[in-house]
Amino acid sequence: VFGARQRPTTRPFFVSPLAPLGLVVMSAEVIVHRDDVIKEGWLVKQSKHIKEWRRRWFVLTPQYICSFRCQGELRNPTEAIRLRECSCVKSAEEEVGKENAFRVEAPGRTFFLLADTAADKEAWIGTIGRQMVRRTVMVEDDAQFD
Repeated sequence: VFGARQRPTTRPFFVSPLAPLGLVVMSAEVIVHRDDVIKEGWLVKQSKHIKEWRRRWFVLTPQYICSFRCQGELRNPTEAIRLRECSCVKSAEEEVGKENAFRVEAPGRTFFLLADTAADKEAWIGTIGRQMVRRTVMVEDDAQFD
């Protein structure tokens, strides 16, 4: 298995029963292995309920986009978004009213993120998009051989 790996734990995953299974894993025992990291860096994300902007360290793996409170952390992300559930990643500057804003769309939730620079925003959008396409191609290819 590539990407973030989950260890068995007695702690609940806190996934809403109304959300599609596997959309977002929060407060779970998720461990990202250093070898699986494709891209990492600081982004500012909009919180789900209060809509406050919070600076987080983001780590992209082949399967997940994870956010952490501190740089270098690779355990227990504040959120872990499964790429296979994401439908779109694109610029959102006009929608959010902030420079270098982009969005990652998943069933039931849209994540709004801010990069430090326009180049950084484009790099994140491109890298996330390539991982989304790679996952789709891999799943479609696997289905052809069944």
